[in-house]
Amino acid sequence: MKISSFISLFFFLSIHIFPTYAQSQDDGARLYSHHCTLCHGNKGMGDGYIPMKLKGYPQTNLFDEQNAIDKESIIDVISRGFPNEDIIKFMPPWEQELTKEEISDLATFVLFLRSDTEAALRTLSKYTDKLDKTVRDGKIIFETRCALCHGKLGQGDGRMARIIKTPPPANLTRSILNPVQMRLIIKLGGQEVGRSPKMPPWGDFMTDNEVDAVVDFIDTLKD
Repeated sequence: MKISSFISLFFFLSIHIFPTYAQSQDDGARLYSHHCTLCHGNKGMGDGYIPMKLKGYPQTNLFDEQNAIDKESIIDVISRGFPNEDIIKFMPPWEQELTKEEISDLATFVLFLRSDTEAALRTLSKYTDKLDKTVRDGKIIFETRCALCHGKLGQGDGRMARIIKTPPPANLTRSILNPVQMRLIIKLGGQEVGRSPKMPPWGDFMTDNEVDAVVDFIDTLKD
């Protein structure tokens, strides 16, 4: 009888509790993709568009646990903003725009991201990969990630061109790579596709739709 009761309890928990927690993680990922990527980045590493563009912007890496370690403190930060006068003006309070359940789901996802990063990023990619990315987005990403080497207009004259000489950064306005080849070199890096090892891989930092947006922007530099 006791074994039977234990089995019944196990199935009850499996059906009613575990899926609920998984749903909270999934809902948190969806909310994160819509509300948080601009600052925290599409993988939580603090490399969103805003901090990459603004000098002196506070670090927004969610893997830094020193300020919000447990779920309660994460909920507090999401709800009321960051408890630091230098940062609070950048971290908006969400308690007026999100429900308590949504904030709780976001906190659950942050903990999920820290404890099982690969699984959390797979869940998040279901939503971030669907976000529409335009040529304008591609321009912003290019300016924050690519212009340092390739220059603002893609002519291979970025600041790092004074250091990288063999070979120098590519002049993208003269590139003969087709879009498929361009996507591969951005995602995998130069060395993996038989080109310059100085070209780093960006696949771990950019979603597929962001890579596509960058490729579309580079295409405008050739016109």
